[in-house]
Amino acid sequence: MKFRVIVLLIFCTCTIFSVSLKIGVYHNPPLIDFMDGKVSGLYSEIIQEIANANNWQVEYVYGEFSQLLDNLQAGKIDLMTAVAFTEERAKIIDYNRESVILNWGVACSKKQIDSFLDLDNKIIAVVEKDVYADYLERQAGDFNFQLRFFVVEDYEEALKAVKDGLADIAIVSRIFAAKNAKRYSLKISGVVFSPVELRFAFPKGAQQNHVLTEQIDNYLSSLKSDSSRYNTLISRYLGTYVEEKVIPRWLSTILILSIFGVALLALWIISLRKIVQRRTQQLEKIVSDLDKKNEELTSANEEIRAQDQEIRAINEELEKTLEDLEISIRRFARSMNLFNRLVTDTENEQFYQDILEILNSILPDCSTAVVSENTCYLQTSTGTKHILNVDFFSANDGRFDGIPKEFEFPELGKVSETLCLTANEKLLLLLFNHSERKLSEEFLKLVEAAASALKAFITIRNYENEQQRMHQRVIDVLLSALSYHEPYTVEHSSRAQKYAVKIAEYLNLEGERIAKVYWASLIHDIGKLAIPREILRKPSKLSPHEYELVKKHPVVAAELLEKAGLSDIAKIVRHHHERYDGSGYPDGLRGEQIPVESKIISVVDAFDAMTSDRPYRPRLSKEDAIKEIKMNSGTQFDPVVVNVFLKIMEQEIDKNSKE
Repeated sequence: MKFRVIVLLIFCTCTIFSVSLKIGVYHNPPLIDFMDGKVSGLYSEIIQEIANANNWQVEYVYGEFSQLLDNLQAGKIDLMTAVAFTEERAKIIDYNRESVILNWGVACSKKQIDSFLDLDNKIIAVVEKDVYADYLERQAGDFNFQLRFFVVEDYEEALKAVKDGLADIAIVSRIFAAKNAKRYSLKISGVVFSPVELRFAFPKGAQQNHVLTEQIDNYLSSLKSDSSRYNTLISRYLGTYVEEKVIPRWLSTILILSIFGVALLALWIISLRKIVQRRTQQLEKIVSDLDKKNEELTSANEEIRAQDQEIRAINEELEKTLEDLEISIRRFARSMNLFNRLVTDTENEQFYQDILEILNSILPDCSTAVVSENTCYLQTSTGTKHILNVDFFSANDGRFDGIPKEFEFPELGKVSETLCLTANEKLLLLLFNHSERKLSEEFLKLVEAAASALKAFITIRNYENEQQRMHQRVIDVLLSALSYHEPYTVEHSSRAQKYAVKIAEYLNLEGERIAKVYWASLIHDIGKLAIPREILRKPSKLSPHEYELVKKHPVVAAELLEKAGLSDIAKIVRHHHERYDGSGYPDGLRGEQIPVESKIISVVDAFDAMTSDRPYRPRLSKEDAIKEIKMNSGTQFDPVVVNVFLKIMEQEIDKNSKE
């Protein structure tokens, strides 16, 4: 009897605390999606973990975004994922407090879009009730833009509409564009719309909202407090991973505010242009009225003519002002495009020449110079010159008439004023104005903003370079340790990496992936540190137990590299003994499951092993080894990699025969 009472109490407790929810999802990968009866995406994983932790019974309802938003307001569903937070929406629906990520809208098109002005008189594909579409519609009304909206069901349809020629531009979220724009051969512009937080949404005033939002916010607070876990989750869906403390939170905030500031600047320039146009129309109307009065008031003809001349002069001045504004917009857009081209892995000389090009795009009438350590890169109308062994870092920041004595270069010629800016303790920016007109305060602020952006970029660049140097030192230490344990293995790896890099280049892998092939091929046998020397040098066949020990060396190597912070290289090394038919080790991967880099190392590793003397057998000739590689193509080795390897060997044999 007591047992029945206990069972009944447990059943009642589970029933009371179990929450049944209808959750609306829409097509917006990688954030949320519903395909073949299954929900997927970043938000689905989060909501599933919360549901499991809180005993929720979840039913997913799939539909268009606007339809689901209406159903949420009507209380037909209990929750929606990945909904942008705005003050207007907060009046009709409830939100939780914590966001998962920040998002903003971007414009995607076949041609490059340089500014907000390029959207005028275009057909724009938008999703109904989308927050970025609403923002664009308001801005178009404020600035009297002529836009024609092509309403679609979701972001996927918006991109497809542009590709099929039904629309000129698609307005979608930044995250969706980054993952999908390339599939439709579309470009992502630098024009951004309405940065917003993506949260969970609920029917306004629903009774269970307080409990649900509290449980969701508690989970998100816990998730964000563990930055490693949070970054790993985000990287799995968005394809990026920001290691903890690589980019400080304050720097991310500055970058977001900078983007928002650029948008405000563009809107401010547009508003000025509209004001100038309205003023010009007013002045033209005045001229027309004066012409009519001239016919009636011939006695005041001279006075009217004087007024007419004055008005025309003002009109010309306004037109000149408008022309200057348009030039400023073009310069600003060009400088932003040049900023986007800056990359952190360029050589110092090219990097500083790119910086000079950015500065010249802002002020074309100036010569520019960048001083890094003891080298000055000076760019004038005649080209770029390197001046070595200079020491300008004692110079003061500021704006000087003429040219200070320490900066006098014969190539500069006449200089009306000099601007000196310190980007950091190792970088000095110099502007030499050759024009008679002084630099305006607006241009000075633009240059200072560019210097601040360069400072942040250089900080990131220096950090990444230091990370690369650290990784190289770690690999050198591991190779040295392996050379003490088994010198043959190091020599084998050195020979293998030469062929591995050639194959990677032949396959047109990206530069970063080729570098990983280089390091992985050098370090792929580091796990043999865990294998006794007597087994590695045994002249006879290995016993089953000894062979099992040898098979562990890819796993040991991967674990060592993971601990050294070389996760990508660790993955390549772990799978270099997998076989194309799935019979390899340690994980039995097959076909496309095996990384391309691992397939490359598998071929060159086997070739060098066969053509080298081993304790248990003499070496094979290159010809016999090549036959073995061919024979095992499609079973042990990837046929594509084998074909490339054979072409490289043919070229090498032809070259040796000619020599």
